Amino acid sequence: MEIEKEVSMKRVFCLVVILLLLGPISHGFAQREHYEISEEEFQASTDQPLEVILKIDAGEVVVKKGMDSTVGRVEIRYTPRKFRQKIDFNEKTNRLKVHFDMKGWRSVDTDDDRAEVTVELPYGVDILFDAHVKAGEVTMDMGGLRLKEYVYTNWAGEVEVRFDEPNPITMDLLDINAKVGEATFVRLGNARFKKADINGGIGEMRVDFRGNVIDECKAKVDLDIGEATIILPRDVGVKMRIGGGFSFLSEKNIDHSFYKEGSTYYSENYEDEEGTFYVRVSPGLGELNIERE
Repeated sequence: MEIEKEVSMKRVFCLVVILLLLGPISHGFAQREHYEISEEEFQASTDQPLEVILKIDAGEVVVKKGMDSTVGRVEIRYTPRKFRQKIDFNEKTNRLKVHFDMKGWRSVDTDDDRAEVTVELPYGVDILFDAHVKAGEVTMDMGGLRLKEYVYTNWAGEVEVRFDEPNPITMDLLDINAKVGEATFVRLGNARFKKADINGGIGEMRVDFRGNVIDECKAKVDLDIGEATIILPRDVGVKMRIGGGFSFLSEKNIDHSFYKEGSTYYSENYEDEEGTFYVRVSPGLGELNIERE
């Protein structure tokens, strides 16, 4: 009974957070009037990594590969009565900072509010990426970018991160934290990370590790409450451990192609494939699905 009460309270908290964060902007996507546009292009240096820092309160956020190898672009469409923005590129440090803030979470909402941030990144420079989004609809297509690090925190809303093209370089760290809402991560293997740390809070999460996985990479997936699906590649040998957290309370559905020895699961091709992928999963309260495609 105590566990059920705890889960119920967390679900209520989840709903309250989503309503508080998404409510002020929910009507803003319906009509598009009385807004301003801020645009800036920047010339990134190839002598040092490009550092990208995004701090966004709310809105529709799009990050993708740009059309130029060294020139990037930022466009923000916003209602100045409700939001403030700042785009800053420092040529000496090769650092891009984008801030998009709400002036007041409790201000009166109208149907003409607009909050859209689009970032196009150059594909010919190494990138250190760090983004924090409090609420909104986020789409990131990071395929083909030279990412050394990818760090992303999303507090509430819907998020999709894709790597449809392989990263041309090896990524040192992939760190994703999705607090509340629906999160989808597609073909993370193409990020070509050495180490991945993925945390899911409350909601539904789909983590797809297919793609050009590098040998002996490691991933940790921690889950709290909700349904989670983890898709693992077939063309590498997978070693997986499931435990910790609320593992004893979670419903687990594990692909039949895995066999278990002790507390460890192995893919049927673990001994045959040259490449190996190590995964540790800490299930939460809810359903855990492990698939291979």
